[in-house]
Amino acid sequence: MFTRKILKTTLTAAMGLTMLVGTAAQALWTQYQPETEIITQFHGDPTSAQLRLFMAGNQFVVMDNLIAEFKAQYPAYQEIYYVTIPPGKELQWILQEGAEWKAADFPKTQVLDKSGGPNPEDWVMQTTTDEEGVGFKMLDMPDVYTTVARGHMNRLGTEGLVKEIFTYTHNQLAVMAHTTQVSALSSIAEDDSALFPSKDGFNVDGELTAEGLYRLFASGLVTISEPDIKTQGIERHIWRMYTNATHAAFGCPGSGLPVCSVAVNDVFTPGADTCANNGGPGGVFDGESDDSLRKIVYQLKRCDEGPYASPSDGTTFVTSVHHLETPANINEGVGIARLTVGPVWGTEVEFQQFRRNNPDIVAMRIDDSAGPDGQALNRSDHVNYLAAKMGTGAKKNKQAAEDFLDFLKSDEAQVILERAGFIPATQDELDTVIPLSEPEPGDD
Repeated sequence: MFTRKILKTTLTAAMGLTMLVGTAAQALWTQYQPETEIITQFHGDPTSAQLRLFMAGNQFVVMDNLIAEFKAQYPAYQEIYYVTIPPGKELQWILQEGAEWKAADFPKTQVLDKSGGPNPEDWVMQTTTDEEGVGFKMLDMPDVYTTVARGHMNRLGTEGLVKEIFTYTHNQLAVMAHTTQVSALSSIAEDDSALFPSKDGFNVDGELTAEGLYRLFASGLVTISEPDIKTQGIERHIWRMYTNATHAAFGCPGSGLPVCSVAVNDVFTPGADTCANNGGPGGVFDGESDDSLRKIVYQLKRCDEGPYASPSDGTTFVTSVHHLETPANINEGVGIARLTVGPVWGTEVEFQQFRRNNPDIVAMRIDDSAGPDGQALNRSDHVNYLAAKMGTGAKKNKQAAEDFLDFLKSDEAQVILERAGFIPATQDELDTVIPLSEPEPGDD
């Protein structure tokens, strides 16, 4: 079937993402309009659905095409409900058996406006009145759940809601930026006048090295749009990338520097996630060197501390719900001449370019060679999308859930995922069922 590979791109003068889609592949980018969109990332009617899916947040870039192909292969299932909110939030809703949003959360009533013509890409959501929305309550639980965090599955296993999982695709991290700012950002990444002299900011393939990534994200000139560690699974991979970059740039292990004591897999301490205690006793970064890149990004820049206390220095914005907010933050930065970047999945840049027709959003690719922890800096060898049938599912949907999991393993599904920028799973991964009784050391 497929061999596992990393999608390489050639660096253009603007260092943008260059991916040529052939005629045969172009059909896979057809825009299918979901049945309904209750609020963003909620699709379909959960009450009448023949299949309910809670998908990892990044799957929003590909779900319409996956669902269209699934319906074609399994025509008996035409009413499908799916959610593509970050899986940490979905996990919370599963564990508390539902979630509710008050009417005040939906202050305006909207309808789908198709007046732009028959092309779904021209359809928009229009505000029709200033009347308060009706609110939204979600009590129907999923038949299938997917995530990039093994810890999410472990928790569901502990609760007796999941028995086994398998890996169905992979991804890699990239730095999202605006094409008009790439030149200035590249100069910062290449500047070795103070940090890591004689170390290149980019490798021969035009990808950010550990030193280049560190210079860029630690710069007081650069603002960062960062996912929330509390609920967005991508952030655990980003933190590990930051730690790996720190260790590689400072020559850990062996240099004897305080920064080298930062544990690569020490990702998050629940309950210690605010600026008030991030650096204090018991906080996330208690005792951690101020040269640790993850501390710089998530505490010092975010909380205006230490060398970043000046308003003129770059800061960190933490996205509130979804890293879908990052493109908006980057565009806003361009408007006010603020250099802005955001760590995202590489698939999100391709989505912005190919699906949202936003060529100004580009990717600065990250080195895929192994760092001091033995893992690729861009995490391409450790980002595993996991799928499972849920014990919360409706009995009437049991077969549909099994059919959908089988579908994820099909050639058609794997091609659609690959065309969206994902790294296909190997045949062995698709065939290997992992009982949740088997722990995975060091993973969260």
